Amino acid sequence: MDEAVPARMQEGVARIYRTDRIEVTWAPRRCTHAAECFRTAPEVFDPDARPWVRPEAADPEVVEATVLRCPSGALGFRRLDDRAR
Repeated sequence: MDEAVPARMQEGVARIYRTDRIEVTWAPRRCTHAAECFRTAPEVFDPDARPWVRPEAADPEVVEATVLRCPSGALGFRRLDDRAR
């Protein structure tokens, strides 16, 4: 591990935010902070809140559509409900 880079920013380290219907992952090192997520779904993605990702704040379809708009690929999702792919 690179001591100069905080552990949460190391390559391959992701945060996981989950409900019983959807799981959202965020790779901080990959994020370019384009702000597409919180412009699209501010009720779910709020950079001033902790945790900043709240997948329970919207329907999984909204979360999924927002994650798919992430230009850097830092956000990912996995459906855990009957809509799982």
